[in-house]
Amino acid sequence: MTRPQNDRAARVLIVSGDIGQGHEAVARAVHTTVTRDRPDCDIRVAEAFARMGHGSGPVFRWLFEFAVQWTPLLQEGWYAAVTHSRLVRWFYREVMGAWVARALRADLAGGPTDVVVSTHQLATAGLAWLRRRGLLDARIVAAVCDFAPHAYWTYPGVDEYLVLDDLAREPTRRMDPGAHVTVRSPLVGAPFGPVGDDEARAARRGLGLPEDALVVVVTAGSLGLGGVAGAVRAALAADPRCHVVALCGRDERARTRLKALRARMRAGERLRVPGWVDDVPTLLAAADVVVNNSGGATAQEALACGRTLVIHQPLPGHGRDSARLLGAAGLARTCRRPRQLTALLRSWIADPAALAAAHARAARWSARHARVDLAAVLGLPAPVPVEEPAVAGPDDELPPRLVGSVR
Repeated sequence: MTRPQNDRAARVLIVSGDIGQGHEAVARAVHTTVTRDRPDCDIRVAEAFARMGHGSGPVFRWLFEFAVQWTPLLQEGWYAAVTHSRLVRWFYREVMGAWVARALRADLAGGPTDVVVSTHQLATAGLAWLRRRGLLDARIVAAVCDFAPHAYWTYPGVDEYLVLDDLAREPTRRMDPGAHVTVRSPLVGAPFGPVGDDEARAARRGLGLPEDALVVVVTAGSLGLGGVAGAVRAALAADPRCHVVALCGRDERARTRLKALRARMRAGERLRVPGWVDDVPTLLAAADVVVNNSGGATAQEALACGRTLVIHQPLPGHGRDSARLLGAAGLARTCRRPRQLTALLRSWIADPAALAAAHARAARWSARHARVDLAAVLGLPAPVPVEEPAVAGPDDELPPRLVGSVR
């Protein structure tokens, strides 16, 4: 039994952003972890774009999808502008920050909030805007959802950044010298954890996948950005023993195109194209290799399960930076062309020990910082153990004032 150190429960507000599922997945993981470790906390969740109104969520989502999918050079230009242009940085820090700040003030009213955790960069901009004007006393912690930090994520006024790898620590400090930086990997929910051989075999049996196949999961996130067809063709071309599960998020047109590709390539059961998948942990447990095009939530989940990660044709901007950091950390291989992916998968089929070594590196990364006490990093008070009273035996004497009492 525990009790908080003060008379009221610590209040935590988690602010996410509904652009894809990655930001919300990290928010859920933070909620689950803090609830488990500090069950006495009062935790609330807010979605920034819903609070901003005016259809901002769908508009920002469409702009992001359009830039990444159809105008990658424009996306790269925007990414460079946020990095190097003081005017663009001022716009996000002051103009966008003020908009988001006004939207979130209602969630921060109604009693003191001790900690605010942001899992979206615009939410962070709004919270930092409030802090710089003395309108928010709560501790601000920003969870960076990509492996590579970027100026779009950092704003003066933030107390702490959570980053995913040691190589991200110093770049984040340079972007915001006034904040602390903690490495906490991975920011995923409890079901994502190291997978043993027995668990992997059970997962394959449950999904109807051959136990002796090289199972490759190809995904482009919940929005299906960048497409997966090229990676699917490359994986199927590697070897008849390759079985591919292609995830298209909510992009039904991409799913239809992949089904047509399966017919053209006569792939049969070697290519599976399910719809939206809820039980991702079981699917990753069955996988040997996960092919992704960015360093977001899916990459974290794959590495947390000890699966080998490949970044294929990384998305412009944040995807390319994350691919470089993951490569430097020894956590992923990057294939910029389909034929490179084909050759890589063939090498792992020919040398299973190399694939096993990649699994082991992922598992070590997952375990390295996973024991960091997230609640302590957030600044939440540690629970104080409450000693249970000793139970008196029949021959023990109790002071009269304690007889029959329970404490």
